[in-house]
Amino acid sequence: MRTQNDDEKQIDLTCAGILVLDLYGKEINAFPGKGTSIYFDTLATNPGGCAYNTGVDAARLGLHVAVQGRVGKDAFADIMLNALQDEKIHTQSVSRGEENTGFSFVMIPDDGQRRIYHTRGANKSFGPSHLDLDAIRHSRVLHIAGATLMPALDGEPIFELLQFCRDHGVITSLDPVYREDIADLILPALPLLDIFLPNRQESVHITGFAEPEDQLKFYLDRGVKIAGIKMGEDGVLISDGSECFKLGIYPEEVVDTCGAGDAFIAGFIYSHLRQWSLLNSARFASATAAFCVKTLGATTGIPDAAAVSDYVEAHKIGAADYRL
Repeated sequence: MRTQNDDEKQIDLTCAGILVLDLYGKEINAFPGKGTSIYFDTLATNPGGCAYNTGVDAARLGLHVAVQGRVGKDAFADIMLNALQDEKIHTQSVSRGEENTGFSFVMIPDDGQRRIYHTRGANKSFGPSHLDLDAIRHSRVLHIAGATLMPALDGEPIFELLQFCRDHGVITSLDPVYREDIADLILPALPLLDIFLPNRQESVHITGFAEPEDQLKFYLDRGVKIAGIKMGEDGVLISDGSECFKLGIYPEEVVDTCGAGDAFIAGFIYSHLRQWSLLNSARFASATAAFCVKTLGATTGIPDAAAVSDYVEAHKIGAADYRL
């Protein structure tokens, strides 16, 4: 999908959203009782959050990326900004406030299905006044990363931002964070979204439907141009209204699922900007996610696009035409 002003775009992808420092503990298979302790062997610290993860993954694949968000004035923020700059990502529009930088303690059990304790920190105050609209206008894609977890931006400000993108030929993408009360924050945005790739659990609370087929049809009927339902080990169901495919997953041993959804989105945006077919874009996105889950940390395992393409060629996954 090329926009009418594509030749004027200086940035392939701007990720606007949550920035979080992640502390990983592995393997943690139970919670300690009061007054007791549980011991684990592996501890790692990595920058994260949806905007960081998607931006870094896309930059590794080869896109020209900028990140917009809000951090504190603490050491965690320095780690975050230095890591983004090491990935050659533009950080001029990351603002700093008096709040602490967002922080998560990620507990990873044997099966890799993480549990998270999280404090939003500066992400709570990230709002319209912190957005660099000129940079967004000069982007090919805006990805809003972590919607429903940014109270100063969620709701009307996001709807207005999406309309701004529509008016200036910027492709729009949005990824929500799981909450039970997210429908009112997402439904008005649907007609303004070019790409929407939530997971099955999020979609239950957005659509009211339990089945991925019903969820996908719900999004397409409300104007989303490309919608997909990420279904974990069951793969993905994706459609652009003309074609619909159900894909399996690449069979990799799961070490850590943190960031797998962000990796899928980064892979899909990369391939979509190269005007690949829907099926090939979904395969590339699934392969990008497969690299993510093989290592500890949300972005640790992401390689360049050539390595992902080689992986797709070497590992075939099932893909079936699907009728909604």
